[in-house]
Amino acid sequence: MDREEIKKIRERKRKELQENADAQDQGRDMEQEFEKRKKEALRKILTKNARERLNRVKLANREVANQLETYLVQISQSGQIREKIDEEKLKKILRSIKDEQKKDWNIERR
Repeated sequence: MDREEIKKIRERKRKELQENADAQDQGRDMEQEFEKRKKEALRKILTKNARERLNRVKLANREVANQLETYLVQISQSGQIREKIDEEKLKKILRSIKDEQKKDWNIERR
C-alpha cells in the first residue's frame, strides 16, 4: 500500500468514528429529554409526599420504580387521573405492582 491509500483509509475510519460518536450523542440527548418530560409529568400528578415515597422506592428497587413511573405517566397521558396522586394511592399502586411480580413457587417431591 502506498501512503495515499493509507491516508484515505484513515480518513474514512475517522469519519466513521465521528458518525458513531454523533449518533451516541443524539441518543443520549433523546434519553435526557425523555427523562426531563417524565419528571415534569410526575411532578404534575404526584403530591410532595408521593414524590418522596417514589424517591425512596428508587433507592430500594430501581426496577420497581421504573415500572411505577412508566405506569403513572401512561395513566396520566390517557387522562385517567382526575386529581393528584397522594402517598396512600401510590402505596396501593405499588402493592398492585408487587402482586403482579409475585411468583408462585411449586415444589414437587418425587
